[in-house]
Amino acid sequence: MFTRYVSAALIAASVVISHAFIPAKLAPGRSATRFPASTLSMSSSADADAVSSKKIIVISPPGGVGEVAAVTAAKLGNSVRWFVVSPPDSSAAVSLPASVLEDIASAGGAIELAGADASSLLLPSDDASSAIGAVSKWCGSADGLVCTHDVEGTVAVASDVADTVMDAVKVASREAAGLVAKSGRVAVLPAPTIDAEEEEENESGGAGGLFSSLLGGSSVDIPSSLEAAIGDGALKVTKLRHGELFGIPESSPEASPFVGGPRRDPQIRDEYTMRSVRVDPTISASGTAMMGSTTRSSRLAVGEAAARVASKSAPLEEGSDVFLTSLNGVDILDSSDWSDEFKRCEEMMSSGAGAQLFKETFESVPDTERLTDWIATKWAPAVLRTYDIAGIRVGARPVYASKIGETTVEITWQKLVDFQSVTVGKMLIEISDDSIAAKRGPGDASAGYGSISLKPLAGEDVLVRRLADAASQAIEKGLAKKPAATKKPKPEPKKVVVAAPVTTTVSSGDVVQAKGPASLESGPRTAGARRSSERARGKRRKSPPKPATAAEESSDAFQ
Repeated sequence: MFTRYVSAALIAASVVISHAFIPAKLAPGRSATRFPASTLSMSSSADADAVSSKKIIVISPPGGVGEVAAVTAAKLGNSVRWFVVSPPDSSAAVSLPASVLEDIASAGGAIELAGADASSLLLPSDDASSAIGAVSKWCGSADGLVCTHDVEGTVAVASDVADTVMDAVKVASREAAGLVAKSGRVAVLPAPTIDAEEEEENESGGAGGLFSSLLGGSSVDIPSSLEAAIGDGALKVTKLRHGELFGIPESSPEASPFVGGPRRDPQIRDEYTMRSVRVDPTISASGTAMMGSTTRSSRLAVGEAAARVASKSAPLEEGSDVFLTSLNGVDILDSSDWSDEFKRCEEMMSSGAGAQLFKETFESVPDTERLTDWIATKWAPAVLRTYDIAGIRVGARPVYASKIGETTVEITWQKLVDFQSVTVGKMLIEISDDSIAAKRGPGDASAGYGSISLKPLAGEDVLVRRLADAASQAIEKGLAKKPAATKKPKPEPKKVVVAAPVTTTVSSGDVVQAKGPASLESGPRTAGARRSSERARGKRRKSPPKPATAAEESSDAFQ
């Protein structure tokens, strides 16, 4: 047995778990390969059995989405085993603070760690230095599995090293999935960005990995994809896709809400300002729009979503393919918020709206078969002859439209492979009594195109835009009736209340005026106090003349 538990005294402090290895037996011509022998456990085996929780396995490189998923699953009260695939010749260590360990212990969860060098997982199982056989023995049986190859979650690595780690994660995931339950398998994947030709080559199974071994590469069969490593046709794998990842796990010692530390004008990291999420079906109009080059996803949100889906605490159907986008918001999501978001996505998929590319609603369609014939024989051929469609010279393009049944039109995408036409995808236009809808369909399964393409087909956006014009033309031609516009009730006129005038004069008291019968003598002059006697009007009294003085009389005498 190559696992051992860490003492409680070590758990109480801030624990740094570096990869401790048992010396492997040397093989001729090979150096010693290291495989981890120590694991970290939050509780004893007796405590773990006492908790009625689920056992979750996480396979990932150190840090990143894998660390968030492992810690979140443990905080939900589950028993987690995290197998870390480290880059070749790397001194990376996994560190968990004491506060995180206390939170896990208080929730009744447990976490154990082990790991291996990526190069040791790419050796054949019969090699003495190979770590493949030890993966399944250490992981054991489990109720859920989370796999991700977010190799840049801790440190930046070269592209060739990232490819090596990715292949090692695929191999380790395949070995760990052997004893995992059929449900609860989650593959965390980036948004599809490869072309159809590259996707077809990658879907060729392990032939690519075996061929690379002949050229001097790995000599172990490498699965073609992460979802193929943990599932097949009989086992459904839930695919959780993301955009450009950002953020550092909160359990990491390097985690900080501020960029560059506290400052006078602090700058907060995006993972703390973009906590809101949106989950959409990948094959949908909204999902396709979200998978743009500018779409970003927080590692904290992606890891928590993967942990909730694997532990079945999120209402999402097995085998779903969803896309998670991070949006602006500072509120931390709780269990009810996550349940509401996954329920909304589940309702879209169950109602068929998740796979729809276009839908237009009418009041009614008098004759659905007549509208279907017009779409198949008039509208579709005219659109396929336009320059936007006929000018596609490379890859697949829509070539013809046909009527399937009485109310369905099928537009077929084909491409030339070895001078033979191969159907790579379809668009199904369905006519109902009150709507017209379009959705994407699969191609020829015998040629390797049995699944619905996750990327928009060439010229699909042109057809969707022209389909909106077709809905308007159908109304003009009388093939459909325009929905009646709902009249909004007229708002009642608001009563204007005139406010009383405001004055700054303060009254010293109330003046009570005597009320009496109106008369001609009443007026402003008679409103006040009356005089004691009536004044004679128009008869002003003049003062008497002054008597002449002696000087005046003497002057008159000389004249």
